This record gives sequence, C-alpha cells and structure tokens, in this order.
Amino acid sequence: MAWFNQLPPGTVKTFEQLSQRFLHHFAINKRYPKTASYLFTIVQHEHEGLKEYVQRFSEAVLEVPHVGPELLASIIQQNLKSSRFKESISRKPLATKEELLARAKKYIRIEETAGKRSMTSMKRRLTNEEGAMPPKVEKGRRERKYMPPNNLAYYTPLSVPRAELLAIAIHQGLVRRPPPMQDNPKWMKSEQFCHFHEDRGHDTKDCYNLKDEIERLVQKGHFREFLVHRGRINDFEEPR
Repeated sequence: MAWFNQLPPGTVKTFEQLSQRFLHHFAINKRYPKTASYLFTIVQHEHEGLKEYVQRFSEAVLEVPHVGPELLASIIQQNLKSSRFKESISRKPLATKEELLARAKKYIRIEETAGKRSMTSMKRRLTNEEGAMPPKVEKGRRERKYMPPNNLAYYTPLSVPRAELLAIAIHQGLVRRPPPMQDNPKWMKSEQFCHFHEDRGHDTKDCYNLKDEIERLVQKGHFREFLVHRGRINDFEEPR
C-alpha cells in the first residue's frame, strides 16, 4: 500500500504501532455525515432562479440525515433571497418535506411564467425600437428629473392586475420598494397582506404605492404588452 511504503524507516517496530498508524491515516480521510449546519451554507445566489436553487438545496438535504421539517423550513427561509416563496413560508410554515417541494414547484411555475412574459416583452420592445424613428429632442431642452407619483388620480388601463405585474417587476429587478408602513396594532392581526410592502394591513391589489410604482414603470416604457389602449381612464377596476 502506498501509505505504508511512505512510512519513514524504523518508525514502525510493533504490530500495535502499525495498527495505530493505519487507523490514524484512514480516520483523516473518512467522510463523516454532514450536520444541519451545513445546510445554512446553501444560500440562494443573487441571480439564481428558484428552480435551480431548490434543486441544489434538495441535493444538499440528502447529505444531511434526520433534519426535521420545522428546522428545514427555517433554514431555507433564511437562505432564500426576497421572493413570494419566502413570504409564503413565513406566513404559513411547512409541515413536511413533501409540502416544501410541492409549494416550491408552485412558485417555480410562477417565476417561469414571469420570465417568459419578460422575454416576450423584451422581444416586442426590441422590434418596436428597431422599426421606430428616434424621438426628436428640442435643442437646449434639459431632461426632466423623475418625481415619484403621489397617489395619482388616473392610471393607464392595463389588461392584468397590478399585483401580477409586481411579480414580473420584481423578477426583472425594476421595483423600488416603498417606505415601511406605520405601526398599527390592528394590522398585526389582519389577514390581508401586501406583497409590495411585505407587511400586513391591506391587500396587494388595494395598495396605493403599488399603483403609483407600476404607473411609473409604465411611463418609462415597461409593460407595453399589457396596455389596453394609449388613453388614460379612471382606475375603477382596482379600487383603492
């Protein structure tokens, strides 16, 4: 054996010494089972999709024996970057590993759908830009600095709810998060949850700040494929 031939001459004089050398050598190379602390190192990367991360995390779980569902849910919630899946685990803890995978698949489908829509939007935008004439710029005219909308009275009519557009905007990294909501003890008991504020107190579809943020993105040229027409009407379909 190679390890035996590498022993310095005269260092092994008895069978007991040989046994100790043998055990010491192979104990160092032995692979020990990984503990739950290893799973805390399996963190979702900044540009890693949920599908890829769940696959990587699931493979790591197989290397760690006897991890309870509560601990598993706590670990993956800490390791995930901000997402609707992470919020889901926070609101409704998982009971089993199977439930974790089932819920993850649901949000993977949502993420993939948002990705397909964003690709379609990008292709349409590139096509429109290639066929359109560049806009004329008045000489000496300075570009306006953007001023955030404040509870706009009118919104561009869209073909899908703004709560759904939020998921796409988050996926594309377009969203500017609103300021934190003011503390209100009544909201802590509320079952309504706003995915834009990431807090309780009102539904996402009723959020003032979300409507203004989506309108800001629309005015910057995003979500053109969801425009109903180019006019602007009062936003009756989504009451505040």
